[in-house]
Amino acid sequence: MRLKILEQTPTLLKLQLKPAAILYWLFGGLFVAGGVLLITTLAKTTTFTCNRLESTQQSCQLITKSILKSQVKTWNLKEVIGAKLDTSTTAGNSYPLVLVTRDGSIPIDLVNADSTHKESKTRQINAFLKNSQEPKLTIYEDTRFWTYPLGLFLIASGAVCIIYMLMNNIIICIFDKTLDKATIKREGWFAKEVVEAKLSEISGLNIDAVAIDTVTGTSSTSYNIVFNLVSDKNIYLAAGPMFTAKSAEQTVDAIASFLKLD
Repeated sequence: MRLKILEQTPTLLKLQLKPAAILYWLFGGLFVAGGVLLITTLAKTTTFTCNRLESTQQSCQLITKSILKSQVKTWNLKEVIGAKLDTSTTAGNSYPLVLVTRDGSIPIDLVNADSTHKESKTRQINAFLKNSQEPKLTIYEDTRFWTYPLGLFLIASGAVCIIYMLMNNIIICIFDKTLDKATIKREGWFAKEVVEAKLSEISGLNIDAVAIDTVTGTSSTSYNIVFNLVSDKNIYLAAGPMFTAKSAEQTVDAIASFLKLD
């Protein structure tokens, strides 16, 4: 939060608080982009088939389907020489599996397969090509069962960060000793919210009247400002823990100094 004192007199204090939006926008954008990239590049089905069911239609076919496109490649069975792992490059934690044909090498992109799995598929393809009695070979992989949930989770997480910022665009906090009133105005893109309380109800204006509320997550800590009322109810300055430790301390000091909390 960025703190700005808009007005201050012996009887009136008006504060403006704006979220430090850079990190929220950054993480929100990265999460959304990562989710979209995951779904568009890795969410797909890969099907490689070879058959000898009919002597006139002995062929091999590689079909790749994703959310953006479908690709089909077909060869006569006699054009397929075999399969191997391309040791000249790497794919993830293993070498890519390629199909060797008379016209060159074509990668069979198996996202879920580790090196052991790819070696097994390589042997399976070569065994089929050597065994003329084998009628059909099918290798199939579907990555959508994990890429869609993970991608949608990333997109939703990013959207939450962005929406959170839009909902909490600016906070105006007014303390008026003449009217004995504290007013918190939260203004966002989607809604406006006003919270009011009597100054005299804020814990009798003692040292515990305004406190820092700490929220600790798995990898970070964030803060909010809480006003403790005599009625044992709490009023929070922001809709959520949006303060850093420094900005929370600066805000509490400014309010406590004005209210002359002891």
